[in-house]
Amino acid sequence: MKNQDIQEIISLLKLVKIGDSGKDKQKEDQFTQLQPIDISYPVHLQETLPLVSVDGSYCFLFSFLGAETWIVLFRISVTEYCIENKEGKIYYCIKEPPKVYDHLNLLSFNELVYSLQPEVFSIAANIASGFQERKAQLFASNVMLYLEDKTLEHLAETKNNCILVKDGALLSYKALKREEIYKDILLHCKKNNIAFAGISKSTSTHFLEHTYTDDYFLKKFYTQKIPDMAYVYVPEVLFDDQTKFDVWGEVHFAKLHRDAIKWFRVDISSSVKDKSNFFSTIAAYSKVHVVPGYPIGLIEAHKLAKSVRDLKETYELELLQTLKDSGLSSEDILDGAVDMNGREYKSFHEILDQISK
Repeated sequence: MKNQDIQEIISLLKLVKIGDSGKDKQKEDQFTQLQPIDISYPVHLQETLPLVSVDGSYCFLFSFLGAETWIVLFRISVTEYCIENKEGKIYYCIKEPPKVYDHLNLLSFNELVYSLQPEVFSIAANIASGFQERKAQLFASNVMLYLEDKTLEHLAETKNNCILVKDGALLSYKALKREEIYKDILLHCKKNNIAFAGISKSTSTHFLEHTYTDDYFLKKFYTQKIPDMAYVYVPEVLFDDQTKFDVWGEVHFAKLHRDAIKWFRVDISSSVKDKSNFFSTIAAYSKVHVVPGYPIGLIEAHKLAKSVRDLKETYELELLQTLKDSGLSSEDILDGAVDMNGREYKSFHEILDQISK
């Protein structure tokens, strides 16, 4: 490394004011018009609504790489918790046994294949084909989102008097054509007294117009300023340029525990009648010591969903045995081995890296 190169990088950092405390203070002052609103726990914890949570994941099990075709296992998980208060202590109780929905699908950029599948596959394939490096993962992610949305639609129709939370923001990429699904979800939620919301694990948004991402900005300046729980509403005018997405709720950032590790983005749909009561209830479900400030339902739903990746080898062996019994050659089986993100284990890039050492 050349010292001159390092100095050029430092100059660029100074130019955009990253790490500039003076600029940070100026932005902090400009942020005062977005006043944080305090959150308090419900007075009667045992009367809080049950929390139903949905999360999903996927794992690539096999590949026909030359044909840009993969066998992928999707897993959507659902948990339902309620709160019991015994002698002043909170207990999170499983109201309904966790449910796991597995979907084994063939993903292919071959038009002959996806033309024989539901429309979601052709839409996802066409969107992902515009990318080069991560198009297989993008293809799978958009199919997974569809499966999550259909699960939410079913829950909104069959559940009542609860909070329904999905992992992620309440928005949909317009090209994916999810309007009808979300309209149905909102209709059923209003009919069945369901408060529907989305909570994002992470976000890269800059609605607050700062160099830092919104959640990091809030953590940096407001975690110490606000020792207790609070939420901030993000006015719609700050994200009016999101023309590629349909937005299905109001955007907030919330600190759901006094020791929360971060501020989470929380999108609240129009089915939420009392915003303060909603945040109060979600905070009551976010007192897990391991991850304070994140709801127990989403923690456990994520744990179940990601098991599809943790147990990849088990599912892979079962699939390969079936493929072998159906006549697939050993050579094809070896060629089809991929990691959980759909990449072959020994891509040319990796081989080149090894021989270059």
